[in-house]
Amino acid sequence: MPTPRFGLPFIAQGQAQKEVTHNDALVRLDALIDLYIIDRDLAAPPGSPADGDAYLVAASPTGAWVGQAGNIAYCIDGGWRFYVPVKGLVAYVADEQTIIVFTASGWVSLVSALAFQNLSKLGILTAADTTNRLAVKSDAVLLSHDDVTPGTGDLRVTLNKSAAGKDAGFIFQDGFSTRALFGLLGDDDFTIKVSPNGSTFFTGLVIDRSTGQFKLPIDPKFSAYTNFDNYIAANTWTKVQFNNADSNDQSAFDAGNNRFAAPFAGIYTFGFSIRFKANATVPTKVIAALYKNGVELGRGRAVSGAPVDDVTTYNLTVLTSLAASDQIDVRVNFATNDGYIEADQSHFWGHYVS
Repeated sequence: MPTPRFGLPFIAQGQAQKEVTHNDALVRLDALIDLYIIDRDLAAPPGSPADGDAYLVAASPTGAWVGQAGNIAYCIDGGWRFYVPVKGLVAYVADEQTIIVFTASGWVSLVSALAFQNLSKLGILTAADTTNRLAVKSDAVLLSHDDVTPGTGDLRVTLNKSAAGKDAGFIFQDGFSTRALFGLLGDDDFTIKVSPNGSTFFTGLVIDRSTGQFKLPIDPKFSAYTNFDNYIAANTWTKVQFNNADSNDQSAFDAGNNRFAAPFAGIYTFGFSIRFKANATVPTKVIAALYKNGVELGRGRAVSGAPVDDVTTYNLTVLTSLAASDQIDVRVNFATNDGYIEADQSHFWGHYVS
């Protein structure tokens, strides 16, 4: 009786010509161990095979391979020996550069046979570890919808975290030093952060999970007002003392000096609304303007003739470019007679645009 898997013959006790049985077993082992298949698509024997060449015989074989479809054809001594594959036999197919394994369903790709379920780690061209259980080194990574099964045509990537206080996001690095992040970072709002050095981070955008509203936390925005009647002497440019802030993101508005200071260069928009209050005789004309670094901005004025007490309001909105640390304030000029800028009815605001 031969061995149950490869059919290797046993040498019987007292057997004559033992070398025949032994040599047949060696040939089988030479053919089947570390099986190297040259081709598995041929139905007829190749023209000039060399001893040791092995093929998988394709369907409807002819010539010396007749009746051997699906078997292994092994060239030895100028002829062919045929072996029936057994389950678990692994072969390398040279012309396809792939590894196949014989199963109850026939020859299948080794990858398909293994199924790669519940792997502890997987590294592609690099080593995975217990933190980065999937590690890939590649110029590009492609994820495509399933057109084989086929699937729905959709492609979704899911990042799932255990609790609101955890992170589910993407990290972008330069030399393994983080430069940007986006995702659910420490809460369930969608957030984008950037960093110049991997340790200091600035939050550029937050989208509220409950309302969908977005916030620009780093952008300077303010709204200020004056809580007392500002006395304005006649015929002189006087700064309006906006000394209180309803809002003041990034603390860019200086209530003590009644001015806005740009924390960084960019395009900003500013506006004011101020109401006149009479002292005795009303001025013959009132002019209101924005000043930049102590000089009139030159982007327009709010001007009127003789104002009406507690009625006339001056409004102006301007879009302008600022360098870092440029200062903006509001100034007025009352012609001929003095007066006031009215408390709680006069406002100054601004914000960064781009």
